[in-house]
Amino acid sequence: MWPNARVFAVALAAMACRPPASAPARPAEAMVRFRPAPPPDAAARALVAAVPGGVWDAGLARAVGEIVASARDPAAWIDVRAARAALARAGFPAQARFALARDDGGEVLAEAPLRQCLADTAGAAAVDLGLAERRFADGRRLQVLAWAAHRAEIDPLPRDLALDDTLGLRVDYPRPTETRLLLATPDGPVEDLDLEPGVTRWVDRFHAPGEYRVEVVARGERAARVDFLFSVFVDGGPPAMPPLPSGPWAPADPRAAEELFASRIAALRREHGLPPVAPFPLFDSVVREHAALMAARGEVAHAIPGLTEGIAARAAALAHPRARHHDDVVAAATAEDAFALVEGSPGHLRNLLCADCTHVSIGAALEPVLDRPPRIFVAVDLLSFPQGPPRRIDHHNR
Repeated sequence: MWPNARVFAVALAAMACRPPASAPARPAEAMVRFRPAPPPDAAARALVAAVPGGVWDAGLARAVGEIVASARDPAAWIDVRAARAALARAGFPAQARFALARDDGGEVLAEAPLRQCLADTAGAAAVDLGLAERRFADGRRLQVLAWAAHRAEIDPLPRDLALDDTLGLRVDYPRPTETRLLLATPDGPVEDLDLEPGVTRWVDRFHAPGEYRVEVVARGERAARVDFLFSVFVDGGPPAMPPLPSGPWAPADPRAAEELFASRIAALRREHGLPPVAPFPLFDSVVREHAALMAARGEVAHAIPGLTEGIAARAAALAHPRARHHDDVVAAATAEDAFALVEGSPGHLRNLLCADCTHVSIGAALEPVLDRPPRIFVAVDLLSFPQGPPRRIDHHNR
């Protein structure tokens, strides 16, 4: 979910109290849409030239500018809530990723974030880009880079709605693609709706005030892929951009992260009128192993080629009969941020609210890095047992 280059976890060094050097202008209309625009300065032009298919997006650049401008303390760092608020206010329709970089005042974008951007968007025909910076009193520079693979087009739609309004959503793909529309409402479970590319889907579910999260999921060659992720606000505008949190940073505790996820999942299911899920210790080793493999690779994935085919495959080799798995994987600077990412994604939230699930296994691991604060990687597996609870396979006495 989040890249491997100082993402959402790097403390900002001491900085002058001045606005970002390249904060983009606010778009005139409150819309959810792509906003391609000419790169505004030399740094933006260099970034667009360095990324194959790169396109400067004014909305994404505005979100990055708000993130940089909200840093008020030398120890500030970017968290998921600030990034989500900035993207929602800007009306950027896709799932963007962010990375921080510092240099000594040179004109070249730091190598690590650019390398991560290139790896993350490899194969995409177009890539939306945004960049903002903040200069230090001693000449150093802080940059925030944002990118999003641009795999499809979306018709502009209003970011703000009145109660009981209807929203027309249309997406277009360059080739036939199977898609689903997931809608997370403020007061109910995630709704899974049909969505035909090239045809407007009229959504009339906006009967309560609050934030609605919209996710368009495409079925890729190997797994489902989130191509659009954005918010619309009913009977009220988006939240103010929060100041970036600050203070001393300490690595997350994997066991504490597992306990936090367990308590948050229990509270979430209780709020939605669903029965609780009990721990399933037999699969704890499987999900912890998967979290450790993701952390070792610095990659959030349900399957890692050459290492693992995924949680379900490992569980099937360990125990019988087979279970039904509803697994989420995530990485962030803190356990709280990791859960916010899962809860904020309709597809991932739907797994947490699995109606027939009775058990859960949760595993967490820290990224093994020394040059920056490590991220926490978490794997969550909601389970149902249609053939009865699995038992460990005795390979010696089969």
